[in-house]
Amino acid sequence: MKKSLIALAALALVGAASAQTSDGKPGFQITGNLNAGYVSNSYGGNKATGWEQNGMGTSNIFFRGLEDLGGGLKAHFMHGTDIQFMTTNGDQGILPTFAGSGSPAATLTNAGAQGTFGNDQKMVGISGGFGTVNFGTINNQSLYGGISLFNPTVGTSYGGGYGSVICASLACAGNYGVRTDNTMEYKSPVMSGFQVFYQNAAKQKNNNQSTTVANWTPALGLQNQAGWTEVSAKYSNGPIVAQVTRLDTDATGVAAIAAASQVKSHLDTMTAAYDLGNGLRIGAIRQAYLKNSTTAASVSDRTTTGFNAIYTMGANTFMLTSAQAKENNTLRATYGGKTSKFTGAQYRYDLSKMTSLQARWEKVDDLAGTFTANTQATWADRVRTRSTLGLNVNF
Repeated sequence: MKKSLIALAALALVGAASAQTSDGKPGFQITGNLNAGYVSNSYGGNKATGWEQNGMGTSNIFFRGLEDLGGGLKAHFMHGTDIQFMTTNGDQGILPTFAGSGSPAATLTNAGAQGTFGNDQKMVGISGGFGTVNFGTINNQSLYGGISLFNPTVGTSYGGGYGSVICASLACAGNYGVRTDNTMEYKSPVMSGFQVFYQNAAKQKNNNQSTTVANWTPALGLQNQAGWTEVSAKYSNGPIVAQVTRLDTDATGVAAIAAASQVKSHLDTMTAAYDLGNGLRIGAIRQAYLKNSTTAASVSDRTTTGFNAIYTMGANTFMLTSAQAKENNTLRATYGGKTSKFTGAQYRYDLSKMTSLQARWEKVDDLAGTFTANTQATWADRVRTRSTLGLNVNF
């Protein structure tokens, strides 16, 4: 199995697995990913096709640095930016607009096509015999374990189920963020195949809850930020890799965040992969998401299960994924007791270690309302399909 190519694909698709240079040597390095191709989207009776980017991962660029401090200590940094090279205004922080229907025609905003400098993972940290400590906006282990470990050839893009039924974010249905501001992270050394991770973004609460206080400005603190804590353990030995993760958030008392329907919530992720040899790798994932609420009809109690297989033969890689997410709270409005089903497929042909041709396809029957776009409760057809055929370049 071409483990190096799968690892390279996972690194590019998800952002970065480490803040240091990719070869682990002191110095400065620029890495990234660019991809684009022909994309087809169909949902709710609407269909759009055209030349777009990010059908095979997030296009991005990362600046990395590593300094050897001596005595086993190393300092590192990383600064990442998601880039929108297929739009005119996207990387200028301007939201592209287009004319809507009606008379007079409304001006609509395409909120999904905007990129600004530094909008990806960023961190600074130090490592040694004690492990690694990082500070910044850092991807969580629910992403790495639940997405990269489960399906490294696809990551967060089409065909893997991320954002459709699989969720790396605590918000799940509504915000697929994989990192939060003001985060501290600790990664232990690997001991007999085991490694533990800890992330914390401390809850910040301005008790005055007023933005008019003359001597209190955002420069003195974020003022209002939900608390975020994640604990994870990973085991890797021979052909098996397994990881368990618990991610909790608490927005109690935080103005403009702590809506009655989502004060506290948590996401549990268990995932494992096994290399059967001869180019075949299988993976499985199970997630449980609970969002507390003051009303029973707003509580979300969701479970997700998924399975996939990846087969590599020479320059060819094939992937199949099947998953489903069930809303167990039968009282939940619109989606209670319903199940969303997902199927995805990928074919990749490696032209080199950096460049590949790829075809992706996914279908989701979203009866349980698992992704943001599914807000039209009156639509009879809740099936969405997406496919792409294009070129992917890692550098």
